[in-house]
Amino acid sequence: MKDVAVVSYCRTAIAKAQRGALNQTHGIAMAAHVMKEAVARAKIEAGEIEDVVLGCGLPEGATGHNVARSAALFAGFGVGVPGVTVNRYCGSGLTAASYVANAIARGEIACGIAGGVESISLVQFNLNFNGFFYEPLQQIMPAVWWTMNQTADLVAEKYGISRQALDEYVVMSQKRVTEANAAGKYAEEIIPIATQMKVTDKATGASSVVAVTLDRDEGPRPDTTLEKLSALKPVYEGGTTTAGNASQLSDGAAAVVMMDADLAAKRGLSILGYWRGFALGSVAPEEMSIAITPAIRKLMKLNAVNADDVDLWELHEAYAVTTLYNQRELQTPWERTNVNGGAIALGHPYGMSGIRYLGSTLLELGRRNAKRAIVGVCTAGGMATAALLER
Repeated sequence: MKDVAVVSYCRTAIAKAQRGALNQTHGIAMAAHVMKEAVARAKIEAGEIEDVVLGCGLPEGATGHNVARSAALFAGFGVGVPGVTVNRYCGSGLTAASYVANAIARGEIACGIAGGVESISLVQFNLNFNGFFYEPLQQIMPAVWWTMNQTADLVAEKYGISRQALDEYVVMSQKRVTEANAAGKYAEEIIPIATQMKVTDKATGASSVVAVTLDRDEGPRPDTTLEKLSALKPVYEGGTTTAGNASQLSDGAAAVVMMDADLAAKRGLSILGYWRGFALGSVAPEEMSIAITPAIRKLMKLNAVNADDVDLWELHEAYAVTTLYNQRELQTPWERTNVNGGAIALGHPYGMSGIRYLGSTLLELGRRNAKRAIVGVCTAGGMATAALLER
């Protein structure tokens, strides 16, 4: 089996769904934008890409029609570069990376792009629900169709994680994002995108389309305090999930170029790090948030890795309860866990997030001159993806 190197990474800034700069940007345009930049940063020719695999949580409408292939064509890669779109909801990005990594490791391809894209603005609010529910399964297992907010409330109640603990975590996460921004960490991975944005006047309701350039994440709130979070009403009466301790609905795209490590070294390409392993976890759909723990435990067992061997942990911030539960179960040190904050502050374009975690974590390993990291992302349906990375 061949070693797999990540030779470049970039992403759009993350925009607020409906209200943000990408609210009119088609998924093809977003994905093509980051794919072109990833190839440029890798210092390779587009024709060397042998496959494009894009993760997308909602692959219909503006992110439908096999957006991976369409984006490769729009990026100017040529008709000889194929593409495939994969959906594992929030785990789509890491799943896409695993597909490319496996193909390289087996010698089927030498170089490919793994990416993720989500236009929640253009897709989620216009979903096709024809046949969406399947009554025979819904009667047996209704939680398959629960909202993620419902699953978060259940996990918090069942496993004794209080509203105060959730909100306290958010204050820390927002602070870490603010510090990372001040240090220029996120600017390093963002490629600005010029686009058209729909703006609606609150007073008159009149809408217009304006030209904008998105070059920074729109979601972070540096002024977040425990007092402000405590004042927010829960989504469901009696629950603990609020708009403040859940990840934000967002738009964005990200991409990495992955390559046969020997080939990358022979050509003198910059190597951000290595993809060392991947594992899946699965639990009851209503307990979605807890699936990261079994996925990571399986990953560690498969790769003979102990907790002391891990320099950085990235535990998905689908909700504050997601991170708190899995950090507690895995006993990861906070000084090495989600060190630059996460999706609660930045936002969570479903298919993109796994690729962002992959690229951002490799960059942080480099800054710290550290060796090993584990990324875990839970996903709708009671699943999780986990990846082992090295430098």
